[in-house]
Amino acid sequence: MKAIFFGSGDFAVKPLQRLLHDNHHEVLAVVGKPDRPAGRGLKLSSTPVVEFARKSGLKVFQPYNLNPQDLEEMLKLDWNVAVVAEYGEIIPPWLLGFENRIFINVHPSLLPRLRGPAPVERAIIKGFTLTGVTTILMSERVDAGGVLLRAEEPIYERDTTGTLRERLSQVASRLVIETLDGVESNKLKPIPQVEDQASYAPAITADEANIDWSAPAENIDRLVRALDPDIGAYTYFRGRRIKIWSVLPTDVVEQDEPGTIIDMGRQGVFVNTGTYCLLILSLQPEGKQKMTAVEFARGQRTRTGEQFTRKP
Repeated sequence: MKAIFFGSGDFAVKPLQRLLHDNHHEVLAVVGKPDRPAGRGLKLSSTPVVEFARKSGLKVFQPYNLNPQDLEEMLKLDWNVAVVAEYGEIIPPWLLGFENRIFINVHPSLLPRLRGPAPVERAIIKGFTLTGVTTILMSERVDAGGVLLRAEEPIYERDTTGTLRERLSQVASRLVIETLDGVESNKLKPIPQVEDQASYAPAITADEANIDWSAPAENIDRLVRALDPDIGAYTYFRGRRIKIWSVLPTDVVEQDEPGTIIDMGRQGVFVNTGTYCLLILSLQPEGKQKMTAVEFARGQRTRTGEQFTRKP
């Protein structure tokens, strides 16, 4: 099949790479997000998919809007399938409605569970032990099209969104080829999703990322792992915002108010939660690089009894 690939983030790179090197299907072009200013110097930065596509010599389109004018050149190409993976924008109805051109979405969850923009993060936050990748024939309703193929992937105890997304990307790279093969041979037919089983994975809000130290230790641990490496769960210490990147649950019973530092050991800083204590292993003060909690405690001369808080 002759494909156009819509994608942005890391999850989408391996499926694109696999599709590009497949002998049976052809990638005619990639549609990605426009380059954006990033970092302290506000230097223009490309998404992982656009960066890979350019290095691979692919034709790249970066429209600001998915309208007929901005996609005029792409629409003239002789393609019959669009593969969409972590693109980050809703494909409009006018684009989905072309005759003899289908859109296939590669979604990192076992649909209809966890529709929406943050399925990997939500799977970890909810404590799921199993997730996967689903390919669907796209419809106007987001993530609600007929299922083509599914593949399961376990969630391990210490998985972060980064480690889990990496494995799901590998699963997706295999599944996208199997899906295109099945569609082309007419062996795959979309199966309607069971709406009663649907759940949603909305984007993580800033308030959710703000650690509630009165929550159970395992909930905070899952939040920290779910927001690593992109967003970062955060808290405040001495009025300054700090991102918490790595924690470890302990069996030490809470001894004081939630958020209170009760000890500083060789591995990190012990903090009270609503249940057991958490050992903070690594963090990042605002405007600085990531560091171990031991380095932070030494540099800040932290004292037992001080608190991490939800507000400055």
